[in-house]
Amino acid sequence: MKVFIITEGSKNIGFGHVTRCISLYQAFEKRGMTPKLIINGDDTVKDLLKDLNYQIFNWLNEKSRLFEKVKDADIVIIDSYLADISFYNTLSDLVRLAVYIDDNKRLDYPRGVVVNGSIHAEELNYPKKNGVKYLLGPKYLPLRKEFWEVPKKEIKEKIESIMITFGGDDMRNMTPKVLGFLRENYPELKKNVIVGKAFQNIDEIKKNADKNTNLIYYPDANKMKKVMLESDIAISAGGQTLYELARVGVPTVGICVAENQLRNVKGWERIGFLEYVGWYVENNFMQKIYNLIRYLEDVNVRKSKSKIGRKFIDGKGSMRIVGLLLSDLLKHKLILREANLKDALEIFNLSNDDVVRKNSFNQKKIQWKDHLKWLKEKLEDENCVFFVVVDKLNKFYGQIRFDINPRSNEATISVSLKNNIRGLGLSSFIIDKSVNELVKIKSVKLIKAYIKEENIASIKAFERANFKFLEDLIIKGNRTKLYVKET
Repeated sequence: MKVFIITEGSKNIGFGHVTRCISLYQAFEKRGMTPKLIINGDDTVKDLLKDLNYQIFNWLNEKSRLFEKVKDADIVIIDSYLADISFYNTLSDLVRLAVYIDDNKRLDYPRGVVVNGSIHAEELNYPKKNGVKYLLGPKYLPLRKEFWEVPKKEIKEKIESIMITFGGDDMRNMTPKVLGFLRENYPELKKNVIVGKAFQNIDEIKKNADKNTNLIYYPDANKMKKVMLESDIAISAGGQTLYELARVGVPTVGICVAENQLRNVKGWERIGFLEYVGWYVENNFMQKIYNLIRYLEDVNVRKSKSKIGRKFIDGKGSMRIVGLLLSDLLKHKLILREANLKDALEIFNLSNDDVVRKNSFNQKKIQWKDHLKWLKEKLEDENCVFFVVVDKLNKFYGQIRFDINPRSNEATISVSLKNNIRGLGLSSFIIDKSVNELVKIKSVKLIKAYIKEENIASIKAFERANFKFLEDLIIKGNRTKLYVKET
């Protein structure tokens, strides 16, 4: 599958877009795919892109070069504040599925999928349009894979440390100001100061440091998570880092340093996670910081805010987005065809997949010799209908088999899908499609599905495919549920 992710980032405009695009890149990787990142940026982004498949060039000035690269791609994701509507219209026409990462309803987007994982996304009243699908709200917030799984944060009785983070460039020179204020007013507290790659004010930051200041240079995602887990509260700008702080559960004091952050910080303030200072230019914002730190000294307040942050950001946004994109795309690409001996190896490997064996009534690994004998018998059996799930290029995704009892005109269904399409919501679609194909070629009045009680995903898939629960059984010592569908 051909997937591109287009974005921008540099020391002048920051790295928020790049960071969340990396998260989507990682979610595709988790599905066994390698996208191509194309970035309009400078060399400062390279440290973020280590070990990734990327290219850096000014695609705004070289549109023809970009469009030639992505033409006929399966999925192209763009995350930009710079591209205009004509760019988006061209992109939509060139690719099978165009995806637009948005924050503030910047454009009236063309055919494709609009993703806005912001806390305020559902308040923006996006226009309803044919051919445009919306994925809105924090359940679709893309976070880097290091934040997909996060241990529960310890909330201490007293504040002992403060994290200071103002993005990758600190464009408003806030870090030394806030650090100097904390040095004067909270000399006993440990100050974990994040220094980004594009900071131009490192000397000034050092001048405002004290013996309890820990300067953390150019941290990767793992280091950021570690610092968040170790910090009792944070003082942060209103960008992408807020969502990582919420995921970890760090009670946060927020300062707005750019117009596009305002809805963000106000949204987090409204739901109770963030204490909002105001704009960076306000004369009294240092006094507000002091007051809010005093407020956060109450351990119960911090516990409540930590719980709220983790409730709204569960770390699964990137996988949700990619899962839905692949599901939409594959529904139009997957076909069923009758199995043959050329499929033997693919079926064998799938049958010996750990998850497939775990959900089978016979969990022993299958030997190749036994598999070949069994497959030949099934393919020659007129009471067996054996489909494989493939795309138009004959790439194998799974198998579905119906074993028919000719006396009762009943069939027993068996389904196995490869790991890279599990969890995409395709199982019920494939089950339903296979049943429709079955009844075209065989006279069957009832289809039975025997499912282990613990196989919740399979139970839900058959329920979505309109199979009805009939009874509980014990099969080979396993608690089993029988689902049926009349045809």
